[in-house]
Amino acid sequence: MEFGPWIRRFIAQVKRNWFVPYAAMSLRGHVIITFNVHKTGALTEVTVIGPSGVESFNSAAFNALVASNPTEPLPAEYPTEKAFFTVTFFYNERPPDGQ
Repeated sequence: MEFGPWIRRFIAQVKRNWFVPYAAMSLRGHVIITFNVHKTGALTEVTVIGPSGVESFNSAAFNALVASNPTEPLPAEYPTEKAFFTVTFFYNERPPDGQ
């Protein structure tokens, strides 16, 4: 199954809906969020599991995902009814090597 095109579209959609707050002009941090994407494209159980110390970072990351609901349906050949994701939004930080 070719999953790359779906992932690229999803990332582009989330980036369009990610409104980086003014706090990012001087602060840094990251936010870790988990969620499910169902075959229909519905996002559920969006949960901040690793909040930043900056509340506006947490809100902006969470809202970027909520605003992306629904997304494109999962590929028809995806083997289960939903896919579980963990994503990290970085503000003035670089992802660790390998991410």
